[in-house]
Amino acid sequence: MSTGNEHERHGLIGWMAGNPVASNLLMLVFLLGGFTVLPKVRQEVFPEFDLDMVNVSVAYPGASPEDVEEGILLVVEEAIRGVDGVKLITSTANEGSGIVSAELQLDADGN
Repeated sequence: MSTGNEHERHGLIGWMAGNPVASNLLMLVFLLGGFTVLPKVRQEVFPEFDLDMVNVSVAYPGASPEDVEEGILLVVEEAIRGVDGVKLITSTANEGSGIVSAELQLDADGN
């Protein structure tokens, strides 16, 4: 026995399927809005950004981590400590290389 409601659609998608003119008008509004905003979208090949971290990587072939720390990392850390705007200094010594990272304050110049 049929109730006559077999073709009744529920929800937004069902309403759009039953009202194709309304769905096409809505699509047209979205397209026009997109084309209106498109010239205002900012695109850059090389975007500007602020550096808040500076890394110094040094190679010392054949040296143990202790030699890298004593011979290079401590010297680099001391040189960086004298620069204004440095908030935090961390360093990592590996076999044959070392990395010193300096976190900068918000108003510091990354150069």
